[in-house]
This record gives sequence, structure tokens and C-alpha cells, in this order.
Amino acid sequence: MKKYYILIPLAFSIFTLAQVGINTDEPTKTLDINGELRVRTLPSGDIIDEILVSDTNGNVRKVSRNSFGTGGAGTDGSFNSTILGYEPQPIANKVVPATAPGGATVTELGCKQYPTNGHYYCAYELSAGITWFNAYDFGKSLGGYLVTLTNTAETDWVYSEILTGYNLTNNIWIGYNKIAEPGNANRFRWITGEEFKINWSTNPSTAEHRFVAGEPNNSNGNEGSTHIIGAGGSCNRGWNDSNGTLTSASATCTPAVANRPLNKLIIEFNN
Repeated sequence: MKKYYILIPLAFSIFTLAQVGINTDEPTKTLDINGELRVRTLPSGDIIDEILVSDTNGNVRKVSRNSFGTGGAGTDGSFNSTILGYEPQPIANKVVPATAPGGATVTELGCKQYPTNGHYYCAYELSAGITWFNAYDFGKSLGGYLVTLTNTAETDWVYSEILTGYNLTNNIWIGYNKIAEPGNANRFRWITGEEFKINWSTNPSTAEHRFVAGEPNNSNGNEGSTHIIGAGGSCNRGWNDSNGTLTSASATCTPAVANRPLNKLIIEFNN
């Protein structure tokens, strides 16, 4: 028996921006399919691959497989956008505003990708200090978030490539803040729901953090935000808790780190 193949032409259009539409004359993406998609053969992926998802408009995006680790509960220490409060966007979507929340002008110093997790870290210099809460909103407006540093390897890389690489010598807010949960006293938590990596080989076992000795200490009962201490003194760029409504901070070292503006930021992007 002979087999006959019928070719059914698809309605498509190609515009000067190289946008191709299938069953649509007005494509809005490089490839815009008005209908179902079928792929007959897919290669096997790696365990570090990300997952493709689509929004309510059918736009396909990639997200970290870790975000599905607990069905949104985030109890395994992985990234959780529900805790963050919004869905981060790819760095390619980033639009840097002229001013940050609070009115300070913004200068982007540069961005680098950490090979281990594939995340991008962008450094910013502001014309004036910024509160922790405005810094959080600034990261959200870019599609990223205030940097989270959950293990020694990542922290070492950020310190070398971002702090030193872009000469960020002043105080820097990071995404570790107090939160009030029903039935629980205020406690610090990474804004992405992640947990510290634990070094079980030490006795006692310790989380891989950079808080200086005696911190966080909630001085005056109102310190609920965390910053990297400015350069100088014996603090050695350690971490300190401070009042999140402040735009400058000092730290007790020998010698002490004088009061300095919180005018440097590091914004992290998942991809």
C-alpha cells in the first residue's frame, strides 16, 4: 500500500524583528505558537537542569527545580518564591531605574555569574544610604532580590568577585531579616527561605555564616536587619544586625568601624 502525505500549510508571518508566528499574524515572541506544542524526542537532562513552566498567558519560562522541592513549603532549605513574596525574573529582563526607593540615584557597577549555582550577582552604588526595606523593594523592582549568602563557598566568591571586584567598601544590606510568624517569636530568616549550610565536622557543629562575635545581639531591642560591615577594623567584613530603618550603620571592632552609609547593594538573580 502506498502512503500519501498531505502537507498542510501553517499560517505564519515573519517580521523584521525575526518573530515567527504559527497560526497567528501578530507574534509577540521570537516564536509564537497559537495552539498546542508537541516534541516527539527529548534528550535526558542533568540533575542541575531547570524546569520549564508557563504563566497564565502561555509564556514559557525556566525556574529552579529546587523551588518545587517541598510543594511551596520550603522546609528543605531550598529557594522559595512564596516566602520571598514574588517570582524573580531572569537577569535579561532587568531594567535599572535612575533612582532607588527613597530617592537616591543608582549606578550599576557590573554583574558576574557564579559558576556553581549559575546565579548572577550585580553591584550597585547609590548616591545616599538606603533602608533595608527600600533595598528589598529595589531588588524586587529589578526582578532579583537582596543577596543571600548561605554557605562559605558562595560567600567567599561574592566577597572576592563582587565586594573586592567592585570596591564595595561601605556597609551592604543582605537578605537576612527578622520575621514574625504566628505562634513564634521573631527570628532571622533568609528572604528566599533558604537555610545555612551546616558544617557537621566541627564540634559543636556550626552554620556557615559571617556574623562577628556577639552578633546578632538585637541592641536596643530594634535590630532586625543584617548588613555586611564596611571595610576596616577587626570585623573583617563580617555581618552585623542593625535597625532596618537606618540608612547608615557602625560596628564595634578594634578599632571600631565608624558610622558609614548603607549605600552599596548586591542584587542576586537566579538566571
